[in-house]
Amino acid sequence: MILKKLWEKAVLFFKDIQIVNRENATDIIEFEVEELENIFALLLFGSFIGMPSPPVYISFELLPVMENEVNLMFERVNLSYDALARLTNVLGEP
Repeated sequence: MILKKLWEKAVLFFKDIQIVNRENATDIIEFEVEELENIFALLLFGSFIGMPSPPVYISFELLPVMENEVNLMFERVNLSYDALARLTNVLGEP
């Protein structure tokens, strides 16, 4: 009787751990997607920071599609002083 209750609680505990890990993995993937979008925007519009950039007509053709990424890039410039806090928010504290 006691072993059965203990077993059920152990199963519930490990199911909860699985749910927490799944949510954490989703947050990490979302963070990686945002970072890749930021890197792509920097590659296209690298001339703003002195990096070599692709031909101008390609950048102008992609500009309407890249509206969200450009806004994100400018938002990151405004919040660049707090990059470590954003990273620890996604990855969690040790």
